[in-house]
Amino acid sequence: MKRLACCLLLAFAATGPAAADTSSPNELMTQKAMQAELYGVRISGVELGTGARWNECIEPGGRTVYEYGGRRIEGLLTITDAPAACFTYPESGVSCFRVQRAVKGYMFRSTEYGITYHASKVERGVKKCFATDLVG
Repeated sequence: MKRLACCLLLAFAATGPAAADTSSPNELMTQKAMQAELYGVRISGVELGTGARWNECIEPGGRTVYEYGGRRIEGLLTITDAPAACFTYPESGVSCFRVQRAVKGYMFRSTEYGITYHASKVERGVKKCFATDLVG
């Protein structure tokens, strides 16, 4: 009986934290999850309102290269306590988004403008971003 109780405790210990860390699609991501998942990625998808394609590369330090409508712009990603993913670009200033996991990739919902981007393609392990790498 002791052996069974010990095995059950070990099984719970092995699965308990993992279950607590997983979030289902449509659940807003925490600041910690965004910091872990959004730096060092190349993402691409569509803006849901218009269907326009976009691409973005985010280096581990937060530098970004963004492509939308045939234009490429460098910027910076910061994750706030709100939590929100805030992208700063010289031309347009700061745009912040609530982020949630989707069945495929991520949904970025603007905190100010009602715009939603679906990142359906995610490539991890990116160290450096180059404009020539942005292909959706």
